[in-house]
Amino acid sequence: MAALVLRPGCSLDGARLYRHLQELLPPYAWPRFLRLQERLDMTETFKQQKGRLAREGFDPAHVTDPLFVLDAAAGAYVSLGPRRWDDVVAGRLRL
Repeated sequence: MAALVLRPGCSLDGARLYRHLQELLPPYAWPRFLRLQERLDMTETFKQQKGRLAREGFDPAHVTDPLFVLDAAAGAYVSLGPRRWDDVVAGRLRL
């Protein structure tokens, strides 16, 4: 998962981001999940608090930030709602 902070007034274009990553990174390096945040939480020594994000996971029932999942068949990052989350957990959405 990658945590992102968008510039004010910008929105996530999941298809465009997918194409951009195709050009720059090998498939194994693409983040499977995205989490949009208002700001990155930092420690007192200015390190990102990744442990908390990892503990919270990617269940949209427990995470209040917008979540997206990589849908290779659609060629885009798509919103991760309860239905898609069920598909991921059940293995119906291939990652």
